[in-house]
Amino acid sequence: MRKRWKALLRRFYRLYQEAHVPFFAAALAYYALLSLMPLLFLLVGLFGFLLSGNPALRNEVFQALTELTLALFPARPEMAQSLLDFLTRGAFPLTLGSGLLLLWSGSNFFAALSYALGLIFGRPPGVRSRLLALVTPFLLGLGLILLALLGLALGFLARFLPQGLQGLLGPLEELVPLSTAFLLFLLTYALLRGSGGLRTLPPLAAGAGVATLLFEGIRLGLPRLLPRSQYELLYGPLAGFVLALLGLYLILLALLVGAVAARVLEEARETD
Repeated sequence: MRKRWKALLRRFYRLYQEAHVPFFAAALAYYALLSLMPLLFLLVGLFGFLLSGNPALRNEVFQALTELTLALFPARPEMAQSLLDFLTRGAFPLTLGSGLLLLWSGSNFFAALSYALGLIFGRPPGVRSRLLALVTPFLLGLGLILLALLGLALGFLARFLPQGLQGLLGPLEELVPLSTAFLLFLLTYALLRGSGGLRTLPPLAAGAGVATLLFEGIRLGLPRLLPRSQYELLYGPLAGFVLALLGLYLILLALLVGAVAARVLEEARETD
């Protein structure tokens, strides 16, 4: 048994190095952060729709913009009205364009993630990987919505339970983040790895479990080890960007490490 575990650990370390896991985690973290940039323009477009349908809010925003433009550009008092017209008239094209750009950048990110997982699982990228990259954001988003609804249902159910039974739902509610992370990791592996039948499910589930434990350690340990105040002193206004980049890197590192563990266990099952 000890020799078997040593062989598994050696294979894990070899595959970890061959797949360049830290490199791909860092590259994907940058890619993910840049892929979210169109989301800012999408929010601006949605805010323009909100202004168009709410005259009271539009007047408040106009007053705030007037004060800001007069403070920054005293010679251009008409700039406030120009900005407001841009937000309201350009709401539809801005929302549509940024939404399409967000879809395109998101699919490119998942294509890159599919390529990295393909290297780990020994599957070359192809047309199927690109098609999966297009639908993966929708499927993962649907999974997040369903899991969020499950959490809301548990909270709603807890209100109508007797006082003695409400304490039983406490541990269950604490397990919801863990189960959410596990299912999302498993869904990502199952979608981007490729078809392998039910025989590949146990190794993928084990890899998702490893990734979930690492993710939970990141979620609980990172805020305590690296307080935001220290980053604000070092990086100033860029502290939020640095923390987001670091968090994405660690999460993607956990996802790729879980994939390596799944591949090692899958190979061990095939050799038995």
